[in-house]
Amino acid sequence: MNEKSELCEKYRKFAVERLQSDYEEMIKAVNCIVDEVKEYETLLLFINKIKVLDSEEPLKTQTNIGKNIFCEAVIDKWDRVIVKLLDDVYAELSLERAEDFITKKIELLSERAAFYERETHSIRARIHLILSSVKQLESL
Repeated sequence: MNEKSELCEKYRKFAVERLQSDYEEMIKAVNCIVDEVKEYETLLLFINKIKVLDSEEPLKTQTNIGKNIFCEAVIDKWDRVIVKLLDDVYAELSLERAEDFITKKIELLSERAAFYERETHSIRARIHLILSSVKQLESL
């Protein structure tokens, strides 16, 4: 009886400590990817809005300089934008090229988020399976 309870506790501890931490890491990864997708979607929306404007006139806008403090800005040349390619790698792209890049990047990030979500569900299912098996084992 003692050996059975030790074994049950071992599996319960594994499910709670190891698998739960893996689950939380996956959730964080999904949230980071979703935040990045939102940033790219915001930039894509901005690009679509400025494409219809006359590029000869300066663009007046408000810019967030941190902690939701905004200042007015005037952009003289706005036929190009700076886009984040990877972690700390940025490139100045034309509006059309940036639009293509952002669309593909959103697709890739969405696929990655879907993969991590599937992994999250898999880990959650393993936790549930182990804990329910431990309950059944204890009731024997």
